[in-house]
Amino acid sequence: MIVTKSVPYTEIKKQLKKTDKIGVISCNTCARLCGTGGEKVMKQLASKLKKDKFNVVDVDLIGTPCNRDLLHKSQLHGNVQIVLACDAGVYNLKKIFPKHKIIVANKTLGVGAHEGGKKITIVKKF
Repeated sequence: MIVTKSVPYTEIKKQLKKTDKIGVISCNTCARLCGTGGEKVMKQLASKLKKDKFNVVDVDLIGTPCNRDLLHKSQLHGNVQIVLACDAGVYNLKKIFPKHKIIVANKTLGVGAHEGGKKITIVKKF
């Protein structure tokens, strides 16, 4: 699995305009296990943005955004996408949707092993 940590909310907000139409996209595999993605974190981020008067038009939970085939099926709304995924998911989104502004919400740390429960050990740092 790929291990990520969240970018601070203030850093994400700095990259947004109130006029942006924002989509929040999340990985539901590695990022969910790291607590940096998944449905709960995605909805929390969308809610926080809405509370701060940003125009969130879509949320999209994708099993593995590093799998390009799953992204081709996805219909993204808005012109700005905040991505709760590792660098591979971000890379695919940038390639498939080049006209969208892509905001990275997770920092990729390395390859890890999930040891049950919530314990994750980084076995190779990037």
